[in-house]
Amino acid sequence: MRPILAFLLSSLLIGGIYSYLSFSNSVRRPPLTIEVTQADGIYSLEIERTFRCVADPILEEPSLAVQFGTNQIYIRKDEVPIEESILIGPIEGVEEGENEFLITATMDEFSETFGVVKVTIFRDEVPLVSKMFASESGLTSISGPVVFDSQESSSSPHQH
Repeated sequence: MRPILAFLLSSLLIGGIYSYLSFSNSVRRPPLTIEVTQADGIYSLEIERTFRCVADPILEEPSLAVQFGTNQIYIRKDEVPIEESILIGPIEGVEEGENEFLITATMDEFSETFGVVKVTIFRDEVPLVSKMFASESGLTSISGPVVFDSQESSSSPHQH
């Protein structure tokens, strides 16, 4: 009697697992396909600063870096003087919809001035978005995201 009961329980256990696996495979959805559409226009980025950018040798931070998505599109490890205008472009891979740049600028650790970084994104040489980042007390690095929508119109209608 015991061998028959053991065989019956084993058969029920294996049958139950087989039924569950076949059911779970039948309700599985196909993977989503995401279609990315490239945005129209030529995009560029301008960075203006009120301080000179210097690399931090201890933390191994660059003096100025720009990341777009997962790619570093601009990186400087040498000193960047205040007078030097930074213009990056044309930028490839801008998608329709929301996009994001991550800007990082490193100030001199002995600088006692208030630092500001202004980032302007251009589409076909027309300003699309402008954002400013300010230094915080005790920190030598200024960083932040610049998010923009490539589908937004750069000119808004006037309602008078």
